[in-house]
Amino acid sequence: MISTFYERIVGTSPPPEPNAPKILCVGISCFDIVQSLKDYPQEDTDQRCIDMRYQRGGNASNSCTVLSQLEQPCEFLGSLSNDQFSRFLQSDMGKHKIDFSHCPIVEDNGCPTSVVILSLNSGSRTILHHTGQNYSQLTLQDFEKLNLEDYSWIHFEGRNVPQTLLMMQHVENYNNSVNLNSASSPKSVHWGPITVSVEMEKMRPEILDLLPYADVAFISKDFAESKGCINMSETIRNMSQDVKSGATVVSAWADRGAMARAPDGSVVQSPAFPPQQIIDTLGAGDTFNAAVIYYLNKQKLAFTIDDFCDDDKTHKREIQHNCNIESSEESRTEFIDRDVLQKAITFGCRLAGAKIGLRGFDDLTSVYKSCL
Repeated sequence: MISTFYERIVGTSPPPEPNAPKILCVGISCFDIVQSLKDYPQEDTDQRCIDMRYQRGGNASNSCTVLSQLEQPCEFLGSLSNDQFSRFLQSDMGKHKIDFSHCPIVEDNGCPTSVVILSLNSGSRTILHHTGQNYSQLTLQDFEKLNLEDYSWIHFEGRNVPQTLLMMQHVENYNNSVNLNSASSPKSVHWGPITVSVEMEKMRPEILDLLPYADVAFISKDFAESKGCINMSETIRNMSQDVKSGATVVSAWADRGAMARAPDGSVVQSPAFPPQQIIDTLGAGDTFNAAVIYYLNKQKLAFTIDDFCDDDKTHKREIQHNCNIESSEESRTEFIDRDVLQKAITFGCRLAGAKIGLRGFDDLTSVYKSCL
C-alpha cells in the first residue's frame, strides 16, 4: 500500500510492510434521496426533476467511500438498524470494501434520511435531514469494543458532543500508554500514537469542546461564519487559539480553495480546482477531508517506517505551548511540516474539484492519481 508513496517521500524502498493499519471514521451513515433540477424550486410550485437517485450518505460514511476509492483500508463506526434502508447502507458499504463490523445494530433504531436538491445551474445542494425516530447515537461503550492497535488515524464527526468527547479522551489515554521505545524480538514496526482529527461543521458552540483533543481540525465555512469569521485567514487565526500545541488547523471555503496552519505555525493555501462543468457538489467537503487525511496518513506511515529504520534519528520541532486550553498535551504530528501540508490540501482541493464534476463518487478511482 505505501511502497510507491514511500519511495517518493523517502527516496528508497521500504522494508517489508506488516498489515497496513486502518483509518476509522466515526459518525453517521445516511440514506440519501438525491434529486437534480435545472433551478432550485420556488415555494408552492410543481416541476419535474432531471435526475433522481438514492445513495449512501453521511459525512463519515462518505469519507470512507472516498478512502476506499483511494485503496486505503478504512472502517466506518456508527449506529445502524435492521430496517430496509439501513440494510441498503450495509450492503453498499460492503460493495465499497468498507469495514463496518463494529457498528452496533440496534433493533428498531430508525435510519437517518436526507432529501437532497441539486440545482444544476447554480451548483447548490440543499439538504433536508431527518435523523430518524428513536435513533440511538453511538456511545463510548460501543467505541471501547475496538482494538485501537488496528488504526493509525481516527476521524470524528463533530456531533453527539458528550459521547464523542469521551471517545476522543479514550483515544488520548491509549496514546499516552503507547510506548514507542519498547523492545521486541523480532523487531516490528509500531505505528505509534493514533492521529485524531475532527470535523467542525455543525453550527453548535459546544463542539468547540472537542478541539483540544484533535491533532488535525477541519473547520467548515458554515461553522467559521457562525463564529464571526469572514475569510479563511481569520478562521485559521481564531480557531488556532482553541487547539492543543502543535495541532494542524484546516479550513476549506468551496470555490475559494483551502488554507491550513502547520504544527510550526506556518500557513499554506491552495486554490480551488473547479471542473469544466459542475455536476454534483454533494459530498465535496467529505471528499476534501478524506483526501487530506489520506495524504497525511500516508506520510505518517512513511515517516514511521523511516524513523523505525534509523534508531539514531531524532526529530525536533519548534512548538509553542498553547496557554488558552487546559490540556498540556502536544499534538504528535512530527510528520506534518509546511511542505507536506501544502501538498495535502492541494491534493484535497484537486480531488474535491474532480468530484463535483462527477455523479457520485464511483469514478474517483480513475482520476485521483492525476491529482497527486
